Amino acid sequence: MFNKMRELDKKSVMTYWKSVFIFWFIAPLFLFFPADSQARDTGKIDVADMDMGRALLDKYSFMAQPYSFYYFHNMDKLGFELDWVYRRGEVFILKEPKEIFTTGYTFGGKHYSLEDYFKRNFVLGFLVLHDDQIILEKYFHGALSRSHFISNSVVKSFISILIGIAVEEGKIKNVNDPVTQYLPYLANSGFREVSIKDLLQMSSGVQWDEEDYLKPGCDFNRYVPAWLRGETSLKDLAVSCKTKEKPGERFQYKSIDTEVLGQVLEAATGMPLNKYLEEKLWGKIGAESNAFFCRGKTQPQTPAAVGFNATLRDYGRFGLMVMNNGRLASQKFIDERWIQDSTTPAGISWQPQSAGPNDEFSENMGYGYQWWLIPGEDHVFMALGIYGQAIYINPKRRIVIVQSSAWPNPDSEDNWDEMIKVMETIARKVSP
Repeated sequence: MFNKMRELDKKSVMTYWKSVFIFWFIAPLFLFFPADSQARDTGKIDVADMDMGRALLDKYSFMAQPYSFYYFHNMDKLGFELDWVYRRGEVFILKEPKEIFTTGYTFGGKHYSLEDYFKRNFVLGFLVLHDDQIILEKYFHGALSRSHFISNSVVKSFISILIGIAVEEGKIKNVNDPVTQYLPYLANSGFREVSIKDLLQMSSGVQWDEEDYLKPGCDFNRYVPAWLRGETSLKDLAVSCKTKEKPGERFQYKSIDTEVLGQVLEAATGMPLNKYLEEKLWGKIGAESNAFFCRGKTQPQTPAAVGFNATLRDYGRFGLMVMNNGRLASQKFIDERWIQDSTTPAGISWQPQSAGPNDEFSENMGYGYQWWLIPGEDHVFMALGIYGQAIYINPKRRIVIVQSSAWPNPDSEDNWDEMIKVMETIARKVSP
């Protein structure tokens, strides 16, 4: 019996050392392959498995929760081509908060705190500036102050400023110039009679349906495969557009209009879009971080309507420059007349309407040159992007607010209304 026990001990020892060997052999594999083996369980995604034509409709998409909580501040982790926009020179200093800021607000007949708002609206990052003083700065869902947040359509307002700079430099002669003067390949497209001003005001009149992002026929679902897979170039996408109505007569939001503005910029300046942005804005504005556009590796063009990524503080610096009529510190970026023209509606179709008693902001916003105009006596204007991206600018109260969110719905009226109500409430509390 004693001998038998010794034999059992030998077997136990051998089993033990086999287990140790297997553990040390397999454990390193988990270090090398964690994202692929557990992608769907950890909120990570394999972009190759996405249906790009249904990126706003399917649940397996970096635009959908839970994946958006991570990728909206980690777009560089998806394997796309990155067109960098490099910073230079001294950083424009933002003063750190002096005290804890909080406020309450009423929406839909109920009272909420700011903490309630951050949860209810799936906020990733939130920054409030009063001139160069940080009043509030918050980050959630793993985001940090150094994180690069996707702009979605917020970048459209950057394009507006760049067009103004190109006009001031004489690279673009006049906003009333026909688009085909710079892009002759659009001569047989729906843009053949469209002016640059029509594009700035989203009144091109081309056939492009972007009213409901979750409708299978939404044309933005044609744009996404071009942007992220190169399944037609962005140039060819513009060429494919047809005329629906006479240009310049009615506002209708279309990302393709901004995309063509980006192509005009590249043709007029002879520079890639990211490099023109770097030279005229990012390299001078005192940015603290490099920024980037993302696109599919087979898409030859930098996107103009989406795809820009930057830190919240650098979005805030851009907002301060615009709030200050084209100036920041000792730098002048653009003439104040362009800012005024950009934030003044042209006619009834572009005019902001009264928000009404139920804070119905989203249905009553006006539109300028790629800026949304908010109802109210302060003449607030905003850069907005689907899923809750925003730069709020209130020149009267000297307030800039930046938000990044990961809403479950790309274009929720309730979320827009609550967001604007919160920002208006904050602006009035900080600067009565």
